[in-house]
Amino acid sequence: MRFESVDFVADPLVGDRLHRVLASARTVPGGAWGSLVGQRALVVTGFDELRTFLADDEQFPGGPVYEFQIEPVVGRTFISADGAEHHRLRQLTMPAFRSRAITGFVDDELVPLAHEIVDRFVARGEADLVTELTEVLPYRSISRKVGLPVESEGRQRALARTMLTYPVTPDAAVAAAAEVGALVAPVIEQRRREPTDDVVSGLLGAERDGDRLSDEQVSSHVQLMYAVGATTTADAMSSMLRLVLTHPEVAERVRAEPAHASRVVHECLRCESPVAVLPRLVARGGTVGGVELPAGSLVLAALAGANRDPAVFADPDRFDPDRDESDILTFGFGTKHCPGAHLGRRQLAAALTVVLERLPGLRLVEATEPSGGILRSVSTLRVSWDARAATRV
Repeated sequence: MRFESVDFVADPLVGDRLHRVLASARTVPGGAWGSLVGQRALVVTGFDELRTFLADDEQFPGGPVYEFQIEPVVGRTFISADGAEHHRLRQLTMPAFRSRAITGFVDDELVPLAHEIVDRFVARGEADLVTELTEVLPYRSISRKVGLPVESEGRQRALARTMLTYPVTPDAAVAAAAEVGALVAPVIEQRRREPTDDVVSGLLGAERDGDRLSDEQVSSHVQLMYAVGATTTADAMSSMLRLVLTHPEVAERVRAEPAHASRVVHECLRCESPVAVLPRLVARGGTVGGVELPAGSLVLAALAGANRDPAVFADPDRFDPDRDESDILTFGFGTKHCPGAHLGRRQLAAALTVVLERLPGLRLVEATEPSGGILRSVSTLRVSWDARAATRV
């Protein structure tokens, strides 16, 4: 298999082409080199090599690339910090995302919220599940947890997508972040006066040895939730529903056994990671996957490749929710492991079970293939169902 060197931003890498490129990269002696916006970068696809790389904060800190890609948009957050600063910000922010209020939301409100969204279109008998569900549920979920106004949700989704276009369109990304910041500011001001049990109140009230987050830091972390958390969940949801609907036997199994949804979610996250390739900057130099790299080198941590590493996963290109649930790298590894992994999985399971419960005879009409070399999603997912047999909640 001959490796095809591609630019992982410029090339859409539609469908299985991404996985063929990453599989061939694994076979190149001395390492495979691709590019990122024209800059040469080492492509690393081995599961063990990537986990070792992501865990080594001393040689390969995760912050520098986020300082370049995310910080100019949302400001300083734990994702662009390393060392003691990262530890401090993580300690102050994580309790708000793991609070009793968030646990209660996941346990008691997430499935009803999915039903509420499906209620909007269930009587029609047809819909594009991307525009009407996967691009709605993750953002509405965060809006409710944060306390942002529901009437601006559609605009919030567009802004979140635009925020992730930096550095390709930096002016638009920064302007979008400023608009989200303007939505968050009055919520912060109100929660300072009258705390509730939402995320903003949790961030404002966080304290450790007298250290607290500023209003600006609270706003930055809320913006990060939108730009990264909601968007990647929406992307994963679109790919998951396409995978399930192209495997009707899996859909029938989940209808009969709703508890099976968690295994389906895990396998979907393995097969189609919403972050296919994670760019990292080698800040101090070192050896990655047997290749010696000088400081300043770019590494493309191919999470999608590691999740299909045949050394770890038997028959890795086969979609099989019944396979043993091995660890996957979809949410990263080490100190930069995604703190919203649990919530993301629960949102995916809620969407899957509610859609299959509420839309009898659900069938795929038209769907695009997953695309994107960095962030990966399905753009169209047109379906139909038997509206006469459908129920409203």
